[in-house]
Amino acid sequence: MLPLEHLQTTMARSVLAIEPMVSAKMLTAGKADPLARLRIYQNNTRSSLTAVLMAVFPITVRLVDERFFRHVASEFIRRHPPVESRLARYGAGFPRFLKTIDTLSDMPIVAETARLEWAIAEALDTASLPARSLAEYDNTDLGLSPDILLQPSLRLIVSHWSILSVWMAHQQETVDENVTWMRRPERVALWRSGNYVRLFLLDRASFAFWHSLKHGLGLEHATGRALALDPAFDLVSALVRLFRDRLVTDVRVAANSPSN
Repeated sequence: MLPLEHLQTTMARSVLAIEPMVSAKMLTAGKADPLARLRIYQNNTRSSLTAVLMAVFPITVRLVDERFFRHVASEFIRRHPPVESRLARYGAGFPRFLKTIDTLSDMPIVAETARLEWAIAEALDTASLPARSLAEYDNTDLGLSPDILLQPSLRLIVSHWSILSVWMAHQQETVDENVTWMRRPERVALWRSGNYVRLFLLDRASFAFWHSLKHGLGLEHATGRALALDPAFDLVSALVRLFRDRLVTDVRVAANSPSN
């Protein structure tokens, strides 16, 4: 008899595989057909995981048709089964997987929209921290280049395709037939706000500014990147916007600041 851990691993793989990886005698119990019993678990598992993917990628489903999505999802599940118990974390590799589907090679917007939808799912699964107000720092010496910490749910995506425009168009029950996807760069910022996600398009300078702050590069670096892309970049307005949108969770004196 197989050790318990080996048996459990083999059974889990068999449930997700097209062909069972265990022998019938390992599953025998009473008079029931052991492989038929295994197929029940296989069908239930794939159905549940497909439902998870459809819930995470609803606009992608609409772009490709539900029947085709189910077919692709089944293959993804077979090749990339869950690696952790939290189903909310399942699907991270699905956008990349869509890029490998030959029949979608002339529709890059599908994989790109899925990438946006996964970012939304990640944001919703991330806790929101208390936001700070600009007034809290009126009398605080933060040095020349303070670190501005942003909400951990903030996601920044740049795509060569009109992903947010397509996503917004499909928020209605009936999609305007005149709405088409096109090769047009879009820089999207999204973050959790309560039980919802806010999404905005950013220009190049603002995107670079937010991106630098998100990665802890400090205000001076972020401002420099933004000004290099747009000499007219307005730092004051950019900061006011971050506080107004409740994205700032803390402002700290940088480790290498002269004020330390």
